[in-house]
Amino acid sequence: MNEPDQGRDWLDEVRRLPADRIFVQHNPPTPRYGRAQAKLGYLLKGSTYLGLRPHESGVDRVEVALWAPNPEGRGHGYYACLRLFMERGVVSAAMLFCFYDGTEKSPGMRSLMSALEFARLNGFKDTP
Repeated sequence: MNEPDQGRDWLDEVRRLPADRIFVQHNPPTPRYGRAQAKLGYLLKGSTYLGLRPHESGVDRVEVALWAPNPEGRGHGYYACLRLFMERGVVSAAMLFCFYDGTEKSPGMRSLMSALEFARLNGFKDTP
């Protein structure tokens, strides 16, 4: 498996995708992932990129971890992972497959540093 390019601005590439190319998927559907869908715009706009890891299938997919503070300024922020689908080296779609906000027994991260540590523990490499 090839290592993905650490030098790219992956979050910017996702932000430039049309809205219909960014989706939320979780099986089974839960209320938390319904909230993820509702907060997707904020999450993409207000997130900090935490890191990157290759997807097990190879170079046509990579995964990125993001964290955004709670927009109300208190409580848990929003930690998310996106799987990016590539076509000829260009991000063509993104799927949010992980969303943690401290509810439904999900981990909760109140700071960027705790989110970064969680991402590292889950195989995401730091920002370049």
